[in-house]
Amino acid sequence: MAGLPWELKFPKLIGVKLTGKMSGWTSAKDVILKVAGILTVKGGTDAIVEYFGPGADSISCTGKGTICNMGAEIGATTSIFCYDEKMAEYLRGTSRKAVADLADGIKEHLRGDDEVYANPEMYFDQVIEINLDELEPHINGPFTPDLAWPLSKFAAAVKENGWPATLEVGLIGSCTNSSYEDISRAASLADQAVKNGLKAKSEFTITPGSELVRHTIERDGFLSTFDKMGGVVLANACGPCIGQWARHTTRP
Repeated sequence: MAGLPWELKFPKLIGVKLTGKMSGWTSAKDVILKVAGILTVKGGTDAIVEYFGPGADSISCTGKGTICNMGAEIGATTSIFCYDEKMAEYLRGTSRKAVADLADGIKEHLRGDDEVYANPEMYFDQVIEINLDELEPHINGPFTPDLAWPLSKFAAAVKENGWPATLEVGLIGSCTNSSYEDISRAASLADQAVKNGLKAKSEFTITPGSELVRHTIERDGFLSTFDKMGGVVLANACGPCIGQWARHTTRP
């Protein structure tokens, strides 16, 4: 804009090799929380993070979107996955078959060369390997996204650090965990609670990631299920992640 050259530092390349396959309640968000725990909130600064390997191919397209979105939490310049069948399925399932057909026609150019993934240490500045078979659901915090605890270690961490042991509010949604996939999993659990006459003891909030997601989950009855359990649907916008919601249970 000033008529002067603009210099940009050439980014490092960080490769995250994913093996195995997620199971149970482990989700894509646990992958990026695990990466954040390894790299810290500054570890991705001036770096491009690429996820690859058989584990990457097993993650849904919306799951990949969650992981890349949260690359901002480690300061990454950007985060990428190779084009694969999960992406093609997503495009076709969201009325973009023509785009999927075009991408399929050049798919060999939408991923790295085989020799890169066979010997990643030769091509990346840093390589991290995560076995999805062993990855647990994580609980994040407090206060920083690189402090994530595997569920099996969380109770001990709360006790050792003297953190409040009462959960006051829960959230699914916002810019992550707001896809149809994530919300449908939460709705399945809420439906079981409703059928057993259970209500949420803490506040439970839902922030759809977009109007399309909100419309779809309303169409499929998920919002009604959340309402029966005591959930509160918020606007499709920022809010709880930045501490912006009515704290009905918090003392002044």
